[in-house]
Amino acid sequence: MSFDLSKCIGFVTDTAIKYIMEDFNRRLEKEGSTRIQWIALYFLNRAEKPTSQKELALMMNIQDSTLARLVDRMVRDELLVRVENQADKRVKFIELTEKGRLKISDLMPIGENFSDLLLANISSEELDIFQNVLDKMMLNIKHDPAKKE
Repeated sequence: MSFDLSKCIGFVTDTAIKYIMEDFNRRLEKEGSTRIQWIALYFLNRAEKPTSQKELALMMNIQDSTLARLVDRMVRDELLVRVENQADKRVKFIELTEKGRLKISDLMPIGENFSDLLLANISSEELDIFQNVLDKMMLNIKHDPAKKE
């Protein structure tokens, strides 16, 4: 049996993720936003405590440097503000402005509708299986002995 890239789960999922991200981004761009901005706004809107840039980068699963540029743009656009941490002057918290709260409020239905679209005709059992399979793949990667080389 020979290797078939079109059936390789890594290639198939990469292709699917790119397609999904591009489509979601296209929907948000019509409203003057991007997928990555939407994710930042989403997490900051849900935050129950002040959020540092490092914490937000971890939540978003992106590099600190990538987030720093994003935050700079969002501060410039008055969606966020940096607030000094009184306990540690080296750490800045990131908070939504009123404009940022209004923006995520306007954008949430787009995210909700897109999620509904993706999950249409997929049963909760199928979704559970999908999530379990993805979790197992992630564990396989995490515990891969070749990763330690």
